[in-house]
Amino acid sequence: MKKALLSAFLIFLIGNTYSQDGKIVQREELKVIDLEDIKNIIFEENGESSQLKEPYQYLNNVIIEKIVYLSDGLKVVGYIVSPKQIGKYPGIIYNRGGNKEFGKITQQKVAFILAQMASWGYVVSASQYRGNDGGEGCEEFGGSDVNDVLSLIPLMQNNEMVIHEKLGIYGWSRGGMMTYLALMRTAVFKAAVIGGGLSDLHMMKNTRPVMEEVYIDIIPGYLQDKDGLLNARSAIKNVVKIDKTTPILMLHGTSDWRVVPQMALDLAESFTEQKIPYRLIIYEGGDHGLTEFRKEVNQEVKMWFEKYVKEGNTLPDLNPHGR
Repeated sequence: MKKALLSAFLIFLIGNTYSQDGKIVQREELKVIDLEDIKNIIFEENGESSQLKEPYQYLNNVIIEKIVYLSDGLKVVGYIVSPKQIGKYPGIIYNRGGNKEFGKITQQKVAFILAQMASWGYVVSASQYRGNDGGEGCEEFGGSDVNDVLSLIPLMQNNEMVIHEKLGIYGWSRGGMMTYLALMRTAVFKAAVIGGGLSDLHMMKNTRPVMEEVYIDIIPGYLQDKDGLLNARSAIKNVVKIDKTTPILMLHGTSDWRVVPQMALDLAESFTEQKIPYRLIIYEGGDHGLTEFRKEVNQEVKMWFEKYVKEGNTLPDLNPHGR
Protein backbone atom coordinates (compact mmCIF):
# COMPACT_ATOMS: atom_id res chain seq x y z
CA MET A 1 0.00 0.00 0.00
CA LYS A 2 2.80 2.39 0.94
CA LYS A 3 4.63 1.61 -2.32
CA ALA A 4 1.46 2.23 -4.30
CA LEU A 5 0.87 5.55 -2.56
CA LEU A 6 4.51 6.56 -3.13
CA SER A 7 4.29 5.64 -6.82
CA ALA A 8 1.07 7.60 -7.21
CA PHE A 9 2.64 10.59 -5.47
CA LEU A 10 5.70 10.47 -7.71
CA ILE A 11 3.54 10.23 -10.84
CA PHE A 12 1.52 13.21 -9.63
CA LEU A 13 4.67 15.16 -8.80
CA ILE A 14 6.29 14.47 -12.17
CA GLY A 15 3.09 15.21 -14.07
CA ASN A 16 2.59 18.43 -12.14
CA THR A 17 6.18 19.48 -12.86
CA TYR A 18 5.85 18.82 -16.59
CA SER A 19 2.51 20.60 -16.68
CA GLN A 20 4.50 23.73 -15.88
CA ASP A 21 6.46 23.44 -19.14
CA GLY A 22 6.80 26.89 -20.67
CA LYS A 23 6.47 28.67 -17.34
CA ILE A 24 8.95 31.52 -16.99
CA VAL A 25 10.73 31.30 -13.65
CA GLN A 26 13.21 34.12 -14.19
CA ARG A 27 13.44 37.10 -16.52
CA GLU A 28 15.79 40.03 -16.89
CA GLU A 29 15.45 42.95 -19.27
CA LEU A 30 18.62 43.77 -21.20
CA LYS A 31 19.24 47.38 -22.09
CA VAL A 32 20.55 47.86 -25.62
CA ILE A 33 23.23 50.23 -24.34
CA ASP A 34 24.56 47.36 -22.18
CA LEU A 35 25.25 45.05 -25.11
CA GLU A 36 28.96 45.79 -24.94
CA ASP A 37 30.09 43.19 -27.47
CA ILE A 38 28.09 44.87 -30.25
CA LYS A 39 28.50 48.45 -29.10
CA ASN A 40 31.20 49.30 -31.63
CA ILE A 41 29.06 47.90 -34.44
CA ILE A 42 25.75 49.54 -33.74
CA PHE A 43 26.66 52.73 -31.87
CA GLU A 44 28.34 55.94 -32.90
CA GLU A 45 30.20 57.66 -30.07
CA ASN A 46 29.50 61.36 -29.62
CA GLY A 47 31.53 62.42 -26.63
CA GLU A 48 29.90 60.74 -23.64
CA SER A 49 26.72 59.85 -25.52
CA SER A 50 26.03 56.92 -27.83
CA GLN A 51 23.59 56.95 -30.70
CA LEU A 52 22.32 53.99 -32.68
CA LYS A 53 23.58 53.90 -36.24
CA GLU A 54 20.85 54.23 -38.86
CA PRO A 55 20.35 50.52 -39.76
CA TYR A 56 19.92 49.52 -36.12
CA GLN A 57 17.52 52.13 -34.83
CA TYR A 58 14.86 49.41 -34.63
CA LEU A 59 16.54 48.42 -31.35
CA ASN A 60 14.91 51.49 -29.82
CA ASN A 61 11.50 49.94 -30.47
CA VAL A 62 11.89 46.53 -28.80
CA ILE A 63 12.28 45.08 -25.33
CA ILE A 64 14.90 42.34 -24.94
CA GLU A 65 14.59 39.89 -22.06
CA LYS A 66 16.78 36.96 -21.08
CA ILE A 67 14.65 34.31 -19.44
CA VAL A 68 14.75 30.97 -17.66
CA TYR A 69 11.77 28.73 -18.38
CA LEU A 70 10.71 25.17 -17.61
CA SER A 71 10.93 22.27 -20.07
CA ASP A 72 10.46 18.69 -18.82
CA GLY A 73 10.89 20.20 -15.38
CA LEU A 74 14.35 21.54 -16.28
CA LYS A 75 15.35 25.19 -16.08
CA VAL A 76 16.29 26.20 -19.64
CA VAL A 77 17.75 29.54 -20.72
CA GLY A 78 16.21 31.55 -23.53
CA TYR A 79 15.14 34.97 -24.76
CA ILE A 80 11.98 36.92 -25.46
CA VAL A 81 12.04 40.04 -27.62
CA SER A 82 8.84 42.09 -27.86
CA PRO A 83 7.75 45.35 -29.48
CA LYS A 84 7.76 48.23 -27.00
CA GLN A 85 4.35 49.34 -28.22
CA ILE A 86 1.77 47.53 -26.10
CA GLY A 87 -0.61 45.50 -28.25
CA LYS A 88 -1.40 42.06 -29.63
CA TYR A 89 1.13 40.53 -32.01
CA PRO A 90 1.79 37.26 -33.81
CA GLY A 91 4.63 35.17 -32.39
CA ILE A 92 7.74 33.54 -33.84
CA ILE A 93 9.85 30.82 -32.23
CA TYR A 94 13.49 30.94 -33.35
CA ASN A 95 15.71 27.84 -33.20
CA ARG A 96 19.45 28.38 -32.99
CA GLY A 97 22.13 26.32 -34.71
CA GLY A 98 25.26 24.63 -33.42
CA ASN A 99 25.58 22.45 -30.35
CA LYS A 100 26.42 23.10 -26.73
CA GLU A 101 28.01 26.55 -26.42
CA PHE A 102 29.03 26.66 -30.10
CA GLY A 103 26.40 28.55 -32.04
CA LYS A 104 24.47 29.64 -28.96
CA ILE A 105 22.41 32.80 -29.03
CA THR A 106 24.78 35.67 -28.37
CA GLN A 107 23.93 39.29 -27.82
CA GLN A 108 24.83 39.93 -31.45
CA LYS A 109 22.25 37.35 -32.58
CA VAL A 110 19.68 38.82 -30.22
CA ALA A 111 20.23 42.26 -31.74
CA PHE A 112 20.57 41.29 -35.39
CA ILE A 113 18.07 38.41 -35.64
CA LEU A 114 15.55 38.29 -32.79
CA ALA A 115 15.20 42.04 -32.31
CA GLN A 116 14.93 42.70 -36.02
CA MET A 117 12.07 40.20 -36.35
CA ALA A 118 10.37 41.74 -33.31
CA SER A 119 10.62 45.13 -35.01
CA TRP A 120 8.52 43.69 -37.85
CA GLY A 121 5.65 43.36 -35.36
CA TYR A 122 6.16 39.98 -33.67
CA VAL A 123 6.89 38.65 -30.21
CA VAL A 124 9.95 36.43 -30.69
CA SER A 125 11.16 33.69 -28.35
CA ALA A 126 14.21 31.44 -28.56
CA SER A 127 15.88 28.68 -26.57
CA GLN A 128 19.52 27.93 -25.86
CA TYR A 129 18.40 24.27 -25.40
CA ARG A 130 18.86 22.40 -22.15
CA GLY A 131 22.31 22.29 -20.58
CA ASN A 132 23.57 25.40 -22.36
CA ASP A 133 24.33 28.92 -21.14
CA GLY A 134 23.87 27.77 -17.54
CA GLY A 135 20.66 25.80 -18.11
CA GLU A 136 19.90 22.45 -16.50
CA GLY A 137 20.11 19.04 -18.17
CA CYS A 138 22.02 17.94 -21.28
CA GLU A 139 21.08 18.55 -24.89
CA GLU A 140 20.68 15.56 -27.21
CA PHE A 141 20.97 17.12 -30.68
CA GLY A 142 17.37 16.47 -31.64
CA GLY A 143 16.33 14.13 -28.83
CA SER A 144 14.49 15.22 -25.69
CA ASP A 145 15.74 18.77 -26.27
CA VAL A 146 13.09 19.16 -28.97
CA ASN A 147 10.77 19.59 -25.99
CA ASP A 148 12.64 22.82 -25.23
CA VAL A 149 11.26 24.15 -28.52
CA LEU A 150 7.78 22.75 -27.97
CA SER A 151 7.71 24.23 -24.43
CA LEU A 152 7.98 27.65 -26.01
CA ILE A 153 4.49 27.15 -27.48
CA PRO A 154 2.65 27.41 -24.12
CA LEU A 155 5.15 30.09 -23.09
CA MET A 156 4.06 32.17 -26.07
CA GLN A 157 0.38 31.35 -25.70
CA ASN A 158 0.48 32.51 -22.07
CA ASN A 159 1.99 35.83 -23.15
CA GLU A 160 -0.70 38.50 -23.14
CA MET A 161 0.89 40.24 -26.12
CA VAL A 162 0.77 37.16 -28.37
CA ILE A 163 -2.13 36.25 -30.66
CA HIS A 164 -2.35 32.55 -29.78
CA GLU A 165 -3.47 31.28 -33.16
CA LYS A 166 -0.76 33.17 -35.07
CA LEU A 167 2.55 31.44 -34.46
CA GLY A 168 5.48 30.89 -36.81
CA ILE A 169 8.73 28.98 -36.39
CA TYR A 170 12.18 29.76 -37.79
CA GLY A 171 15.36 27.66 -37.62
CA TRP A 172 18.86 27.82 -39.08
CA SER A 173 21.29 24.91 -39.56
CA ARG A 174 20.82 22.56 -36.58
CA GLY A 175 17.90 24.82 -35.74
CA GLY A 176 16.40 23.67 -39.04
CA MET A 177 16.56 20.10 -37.78
CA MET A 178 14.84 21.18 -34.57
CA THR A 179 12.17 22.94 -36.62
CA TYR A 180 11.48 19.87 -38.77
CA LEU A 181 11.28 17.70 -35.65
CA ALA A 182 8.83 20.14 -34.07
CA LEU A 183 6.69 20.05 -37.23
CA MET A 184 6.47 16.27 -36.85
CA ARG A 185 4.79 16.75 -33.47
CA THR A 186 2.52 19.76 -33.81
CA ALA A 187 0.31 21.53 -36.34
CA VAL A 188 0.14 24.79 -34.39
CA PHE A 189 2.45 26.79 -36.64
CA LYS A 190 1.04 28.83 -39.51
CA ALA A 191 4.39 29.03 -41.30
CA ALA A 192 7.99 27.84 -41.01
CA VAL A 193 11.28 29.19 -42.33
CA ILE A 194 14.41 27.05 -42.47
CA GLY A 195 17.81 28.30 -43.56
CA GLY A 196 20.75 26.00 -44.29
CA GLY A 197 18.66 23.30 -42.67
CA LEU A 198 20.15 20.04 -41.43
CA SER A 199 17.73 17.39 -42.71
CA ASP A 200 19.90 14.30 -43.30
CA LEU A 201 22.29 13.38 -40.48
CA HIS A 202 23.73 10.49 -42.50
CA MET A 203 24.71 12.87 -45.29
CA MET A 204 26.12 15.27 -42.72
CA LYS A 205 28.34 12.52 -41.32
CA ASN A 206 29.54 11.63 -44.84
CA THR A 207 30.24 15.19 -45.98
CA ARG A 208 31.61 16.38 -42.63
CA PRO A 209 33.09 13.35 -40.85
CA VAL A 210 34.01 15.48 -37.84
CA MET A 211 30.30 15.72 -37.02
CA GLU A 212 30.30 12.11 -35.85
CA GLU A 213 32.31 13.30 -32.86
CA VAL A 214 29.35 15.53 -32.00
CA TYR A 215 26.95 12.60 -32.42
CA ILE A 216 29.05 10.43 -30.12
CA ASP A 217 29.34 13.22 -27.56
CA ILE A 218 25.73 14.33 -27.16
CA ILE A 219 23.36 11.77 -28.72
CA PRO A 220 22.62 9.23 -25.95
CA GLY A 221 23.28 5.63 -27.04
CA TYR A 222 24.64 6.66 -30.43
CA LEU A 223 27.28 3.93 -30.70
CA GLN A 224 24.68 1.26 -29.92
CA ASP A 225 22.10 2.39 -32.51
CA LYS A 226 23.66 4.74 -35.04
CA ASP A 227 21.21 4.27 -37.89
CA GLY A 228 18.11 4.34 -35.74
CA LEU A 229 19.06 7.51 -33.91
CA LEU A 230 20.19 9.35 -37.02
CA ASN A 231 17.05 8.28 -38.91
CA ALA A 232 14.84 9.60 -36.10
CA ARG A 233 16.53 13.01 -36.32
CA SER A 234 16.55 13.26 -40.13
CA ALA A 235 13.59 14.97 -41.80
CA ILE A 236 14.34 13.18 -45.07
CA LYS A 237 13.54 9.88 -43.34
CA ASN A 238 10.32 11.19 -41.80
CA VAL A 239 8.67 13.37 -44.43
CA VAL A 240 5.31 11.62 -44.00
CA LYS A 241 5.25 12.80 -40.37
CA ILE A 242 5.75 16.48 -41.16
CA ASP A 243 2.63 18.60 -40.79
CA LYS A 244 1.07 19.40 -44.16
CA THR A 245 -0.72 22.51 -42.95
CA THR A 246 2.46 24.49 -42.28
CA PRO A 247 3.95 26.08 -45.42
CA ILE A 248 7.76 25.87 -45.32
CA LEU A 249 10.21 28.35 -46.81
CA MET A 250 13.62 26.72 -47.37
CA LEU A 251 16.69 28.89 -47.97
CA HIS A 252 20.07 27.43 -48.94
CA GLY A 253 23.34 28.45 -50.58
CA THR A 254 25.14 26.52 -53.31
CA SER A 255 28.47 27.13 -51.56
CA ASP A 256 27.34 25.86 -48.17
CA TRP A 257 29.95 23.32 -47.00
CA ARG A 258 28.57 22.92 -43.49
CA VAL A 259 25.16 21.66 -44.62
CA VAL A 260 25.43 20.74 -48.28
CA PRO A 261 22.64 22.05 -50.56
CA GLN A 262 21.81 18.51 -51.69
CA MET A 263 19.89 18.13 -48.42
CA ALA A 264 17.49 20.90 -49.41
CA LEU A 265 17.12 19.52 -52.94
CA ASP A 266 16.36 16.00 -51.70
CA LEU A 267 13.85 17.29 -49.20
CA ALA A 268 12.13 19.49 -51.78
CA GLU A 269 11.64 16.44 -54.01
CA SER A 270 10.07 14.52 -51.13
CA PHE A 271 7.90 17.50 -50.16
CA THR A 272 6.57 17.62 -53.72
CA GLU A 273 5.74 13.90 -53.62
CA GLN A 274 3.98 14.21 -50.27
CA LYS A 275 2.22 17.48 -51.18
CA ILE A 276 3.74 19.48 -48.36
CA PRO A 277 3.54 23.20 -49.19
CA TYR A 278 7.01 24.68 -49.57
CA ARG A 279 9.13 27.20 -51.45
CA LEU A 280 12.82 26.53 -52.03
CA ILE A 281 15.22 29.37 -52.80
CA ILE A 282 18.78 28.42 -53.70
CA TYR A 283 21.25 31.32 -53.65
CA GLU A 284 24.10 31.12 -56.12
CA GLY A 285 27.40 31.12 -54.26
CA GLY A 286 25.68 31.54 -50.90
CA ASP A 287 27.53 30.31 -47.81
CA HIS A 288 25.99 28.57 -44.80
CA GLY A 289 24.69 31.77 -43.26
CA LEU A 290 23.82 33.28 -46.65
CA THR A 291 25.84 36.29 -45.52
CA GLU A 292 26.20 37.54 -49.10
CA PHE A 293 22.42 37.70 -49.40
CA ARG A 294 21.39 38.90 -45.95
CA LYS A 295 19.15 41.71 -47.23
CA GLU A 296 17.33 39.42 -49.66
CA VAL A 297 16.99 36.70 -47.04
CA ASN A 298 15.42 39.10 -44.54
CA GLN A 299 12.96 40.26 -47.20
CA GLU A 300 11.93 36.69 -48.03
CA VAL A 301 11.55 35.73 -44.37
CA LYS A 302 9.52 38.84 -43.61
CA MET A 303 7.21 38.31 -46.59
CA TRP A 304 6.68 34.61 -45.77
CA PHE A 305 5.65 35.29 -42.19
CA GLU A 306 3.48 38.22 -43.24
CA LYS A 307 1.69 36.10 -45.83
CA TYR A 308 0.91 33.07 -43.69
CA VAL A 309 1.19 34.19 -40.06
CA LYS A 310 0.10 37.82 -40.00
CA GLU A 311 -2.36 37.77 -42.90
CA GLY A 312 -3.39 34.12 -42.58
CA ASN A 313 -3.48 33.44 -46.32
CA THR A 314 -4.92 30.12 -47.37
CA LEU A 315 -2.60 27.29 -48.37
CA PRO A 316 -1.80 26.88 -52.06
CA ASP A 317 -3.50 24.27 -54.23
CA LEU A 318 -0.90 21.51 -54.58
CA ASN A 319 -2.91 19.41 -57.02
CA PRO A 320 -2.04 19.65 -60.71
CA HIS A 321 -4.04 22.51 -62.21
CA GLY A 322 -3.98 25.35 -64.72
CA ARG A 323 -3.77 25.24 -68.50
